[in-house]
Amino acid sequence: QKGGTMSSTKKSEVILAVLAYSFCSGSLVLVNKLILHYLPYPSLVIAVQLLATLAFILGATTFGFLEVDPLMWDCVVPYLAYTVAFSLGVFCNMKSLTLSNVETIIVFRALAPFLVSILDALFLGRQWPSARSWGGLSLIVLGALGYALTDEKFQSQGMNAYFWPTLYL
Repeated sequence: QKGGTMSSTKKSEVILAVLAYSFCSGSLVLVNKLILHYLPYPSLVIAVQLLATLAFILGATTFGFLEVDPLMWDCVVPYLAYTVAFSLGVFCNMKSLTLSNVETIIVFRALAPFLVSILDALFLGRQWPSARSWGGLSLIVLGALGYALTDEKFQSQGMNAYFWPTLYL
């Protein structure tokens, strides 16, 4: 790597990581929407998914495929607020999937970088986005506004149609 440019191997790894993340994230939204269509109980679906994750971790640990550090309460306590916030976010996402269409969820997720950029600068003292980044973020916001103006649920229900997706953000 010379002059701060990325090697082609590194670029390929980044592209593959972005594509894999996008595939997993998109698939999860669609699978959860399908599950919630047949089993409209967001809390139950979340509980089953978390229990399955726990069972996977315990099984992988038991059979030596995974090494997990023991829980230490002095490390757990500082993360409790984050855990509660994460759980509320997951619940809001599931309620959104129950009451909204997938397109609405995707549009609201696309707004997250805009909010994170502003909140990072305000509360963490990070640098404000560059002019180029503001341009990209503004296009995302304009696209979301265009979606809202043509969304039938928004036309008939107003902001009530976006209550859970807004909380998810």
